[in-house]
Amino acid sequence: MLATQLKYTHGLVISFMRFGGIYEVIKKDYPRAISCYQQAIKVAETYRSYTDINTTYSCILNMYYYIGDYPSAMGIAQKGLVLAEHHNDKEELAHYNNQLGFIYLKQEKPIESIKYYQQYLNLALQTGAPSLVADAYNCLADAYLLEKNYKATLNYLSIALNIYKKLDREVVTNKTGVITKADRVSYTSYKISNAYKVQGRFQLALKYAKDGLNYTDGHHPPSYNQYDLASYYINIGEIYTALKDYSHAMYFLNKGLSISTAIIHSEDMRDAYNGLSKIYALQKRYDSAYHYQQMYTGLKDSIINEKTSRAIEQIRNSFESDKKDKEIALLNQRQKLKETESEKKSLWLNIVVIFFTFLAVISYLILHIRNNNKQQKLAYEKQLAVQNERQRISGDMHDDIGTGLSTMLIYVNMLKSRLNGHLEYSDIERVAVLGNELVSQMKEIVWSLNPGNDSLESLLVFIRQYFSQLFEPLPYRTNVIFPASIPDVALKGVTRRNVYLCIKEALNNVIKHANADWVELNIQFDHDKLVINIKDNGTGFPDNSDSKFFSNGLKNMRYRMDQIDGKFQFFNEGGALIRIEFKLPGVPKRVVVIS
Repeated sequence: MLATQLKYTHGLVISFMRFGGIYEVIKKDYPRAISCYQQAIKVAETYRSYTDINTTYSCILNMYYYIGDYPSAMGIAQKGLVLAEHHNDKEELAHYNNQLGFIYLKQEKPIESIKYYQQYLNLALQTGAPSLVADAYNCLADAYLLEKNYKATLNYLSIALNIYKKLDREVVTNKTGVITKADRVSYTSYKISNAYKVQGRFQLALKYAKDGLNYTDGHHPPSYNQYDLASYYINIGEIYTALKDYSHAMYFLNKGLSISTAIIHSEDMRDAYNGLSKIYALQKRYDSAYHYQQMYTGLKDSIINEKTSRAIEQIRNSFESDKKDKEIALLNQRQKLKETESEKKSLWLNIVVIFFTFLAVISYLILHIRNNNKQQKLAYEKQLAVQNERQRISGDMHDDIGTGLSTMLIYVNMLKSRLNGHLEYSDIERVAVLGNELVSQMKEIVWSLNPGNDSLESLLVFIRQYFSQLFEPLPYRTNVIFPASIPDVALKGVTRRNVYLCIKEALNNVIKHANADWVELNIQFDHDKLVINIKDNGTGFPDNSDSKFFSNGLKNMRYRMDQIDGKFQFFNEGGALIRIEFKLPGVPKRVVVIS
């Protein structure tokens, strides 16, 4: 308040910066921190305070990197570069070339990144500051690593590490801020470790990772920032994962997750979740793997949604600001015209005001429609990504697991022919039976995962095929009542799987428990419902059908139908009758005729 009253611009900038620092470091309220830094920038730019402008730019750039808002960071970096060129400030030119190289690195554009980092190195060499030169080599190494030029990567990192180790002072100040020798040595060792990790040279990667961490911890007090420390632990955890040392891997990944969660660093949290998901999957602990994969995916989606919201908010704020400026200008013009011009000119002014108001309304409607289209496109892209992933998993299982099982069965059948009549034959026979069952189960899983089968037609055709294949080799009389036409209705994967598993359970119960020689599959449509009846001429359900004899199978079938808002019933009608029905979603677009 005092700085405002005295019109002390530098004091205003410092006040906003300190509030931003409180929200950033202490309260972890990054949106409010950014708001404070933006107000500091506005004051500094208004009064053209070059030093204050660069200070505020650096603070808000760090925040944008922290939350992953690279489009906003690009705008600030470009403005800073133009300003530095105007003042012919080589150190600031080096600084902003560094920022632009980093932004292109995060966009995975190595050619553009190398261009700016090379300019950064040239300017750093002109300044003669060793720490700045070493940092430029580090940055170039990152860009060449993205380009998979590992020889250049390790060469530049080696140069940077030697420069840092030869620094005379433990603490160095330059345009990038205050740095410590221990922090830079550890950070460069971490980069070397990462380069070896990417090449699959995990023992060397582990050596440099531990050397860097030990070098930092060996200084009193230890010198590092928390988000770099989290990256160090996560990197070591990933290396141990590659070395199949899962206990150490989980220890380091959890330490990295703990630190990144405490400071709310999105990228480190994302990498830790991804690493833990991979470990649990390798250990076949799929529930835990799925949990961390959900956390990883949710965090990625959250970051994307935050970016979208910020972009929309910026567009809306810009539009409203322009609208208010135009309205104020028109009101001032109208007032002057009322005082100086005739009634006729006043009438024309009213027309102009109406026109611009109408134009503003039309502009707002156009912007609103565009935003809605963007949201619909984003939702569609997410749905398409899920379908593509299901398609990929289905294809991988069919190509990899299916091929492997089929090959195994070929060899087992060869062994059966060779061992026929020997003692080991029964064991080989059991393996062959198990292999056939696994192939059948794999086909069912592939069918349930493939998004191309998300239709009512696919479900009913698959059920009919399963019925035929199940009873064809058995001494049963069978009857299939199948509809002549099937509505074109889309079904979710979970709906298809639950209905199919209920039918499978019911048909297998006929074989196991019914003592029947006749079975019927009857599929009908009752308005907007699908009704499936399975009937046999066996002994029917006993009075204690809720006992252990039937409890698990019947409870599972009822549970599966409850999950999809369906209905499950069983009766005794000259044998056993099981009825499954559920409401078909949506209105059919057309009817598919089954010949």
